[in-house]
Order: sequence, then C-alpha cells, then structure tokens
Amino acid sequence: MAKKRIMVVEDEGVTAMRIKRSMQDMGYAVAPIMISGEDAVEKVEEFRPDLVLMDIALKGEMDGIEAAEQIHSRFNIPIIYLTAHSDESMMKRIKSTEPLGYIAKPFDERELRIVVEIAFYKHEMEQRLKEHKEELEVKVKERTSELEATINRLKDTEKKLKSRAKELSESNTALKVLLKQRAYDRKEFENNMLSNIKHLVIPYIEKLKMNRTVSNELDYLNIIESNLNDIVSPFSAKLSFQYLEFTPREIIVAGLIKDGKQDKDIIEILNISPDTVKAHRKNIRKKLGINSKKINLRTKLMSLSK
Repeated sequence: MAKKRIMVVEDEGVTAMRIKRSMQDMGYAVAPIMISGEDAVEKVEEFRPDLVLMDIALKGEMDGIEAAEQIHSRFNIPIIYLTAHSDESMMKRIKSTEPLGYIAKPFDERELRIVVEIAFYKHEMEQRLKEHKEELEVKVKERTSELEATINRLKDTEKKLKSRAKELSESNTALKVLLKQRAYDRKEFENNMLSNIKHLVIPYIEKLKMNRTVSNELDYLNIIESNLNDIVSPFSAKLSFQYLEFTPREIIVAGLIKDGKQDKDIIEILNISPDTVKAHRKNIRKKLGINSKKINLRTKLMSLSK
C-alpha cells in the first residue's frame, strides 16, 4: 500500500525540517518543502499530496490562507493550518476555507500526530459520504427515470383504453341505430304484408265465396280465410314463437278448433281419422299446459288471438 504523501508549506527552515522528520517518523511520504504560497499552488498539481500542512504567515504576496483556498477549491486537498498567532478576522478567513485542522505554534510531535490522523480520518469519511451521496443520487435518478417511464406507459395505456372505450361507445351507438332501423324495417314489412293480404287476397276470397260454382269448396275457402286472418292476427305468431314444439299439422288443427270446428268437421276437412283428431287435441292441450279437462281448449286458443 502506497504511503500517504504530505506537503509542508513553511518559510521557517527549522520548523519545516522538524515537521518533515516527524511526518516521516509517522510513516508518511513528504514532498519537497514549499516556502511560499505561490510555490505551493504551483507545485501541488505536480506532487499531488494527500494533505497540506500550511503556515498562515508566509513571505510573499500570497499568504497561507489564500494559497489554501486555491488548493482546496481546485484540487479538493485537505488543509491543516500552522500559525503562531491569530486574530478574529484571520479566524473568519480560516473558517471560510474549511480546513480539517489547526495547530498553534509551538506544538509537540504528539499533538501534530493526533491532528494529522484526525484530518485524514475526517477527509476519508467525507469522501465516503460524498461517494455514497453520489451513488444515492444516481440510484434516485435511475429510479425516477424508471418511475417516469412507468407513468408514461400507464398514461399511454390509459390513452389507448380511452380511445378503445370511445370506439366501443361509437360502435354501440351505431349498433343501436342499426337495431332500431331493423326493427322499424321489420315492422314496416309486416304492416305492408298484412295490408297486402287484406287488400289483395281477402277480397278475392270473398268473391269466390259468393260464387255458387264453388259452394262445395266453401269449407276450404273458409279455412284459407281463417288462416290468412290468423296471419294478420297474433294467433299464429304466438303459436310459432311461444310454443315452438307445435307441429305444422297441430297448428292447423288448433286453428280449426279456434274457429269453432267440431271433430267431425276437422275429420272431413283434413281427411284424417277420429283417433288422429283426438291425438292432436291431446298434444295441443299438453303443449299449452292445459292439464285440467275443465278448461275449454277453444277458449284457450281464442285467448291467444288477443
């Protein structure tokens, strides 16, 4: 491990040599002795000492305090002042340079050792604190950068979600408009179909019924008319949509029963057997949920037309 280097700035030769020997005895390397502030400022960059022992009252235009201020500000090298006298104004100047120690002349080797060791310790602690602070600042900066990046991502996600929500809202509005238009078109189609049946079909059936040559087919015309009226009325729709299990033949039989046709009429019109009519009646009652025989089937079927 390299020895720590100390620079002594002292214009009194005896004192300077004494300090140099003491520092060497303590195990420190000592740079050439400087006798003026100008020499110290000029040579400190060359020798790069770890500590400067600076006499305040130096010969020349630059005193020790001014030299120490330049050395500390430019190279961040700790300073210990040496002086035989001081006053209040000098102490203010000394404090402004933030020295790590102060030794009043005359001093002994033990006092010098203590001040120097404390100065090195304080400087080392300050450097560690400085490095730790810089590391913390770097970590805080990195963490802040990460948080900012996360916030920006969240903002971007929020922006995309808002945009998606707006698109969905617009799509929902458009869908509602389409459904409304579809319902309107369907209603208009139904109305047109019903109107066409009433005006284009029913009148001709009435004319056929008045024609004597088709009297034998009158029952069939009545059935056609009744079924067309069922189309116009809600009856067939209710059977088709509310009771989806009805077969086409059961719908026809139900329509005949609703119109007041008896079993013998249904047998003749549909050319089926009595047992088949009974079976249809039973199935119709079952699918309509009529369990009691007291409920009239025709009354129930007529209620579906309302």
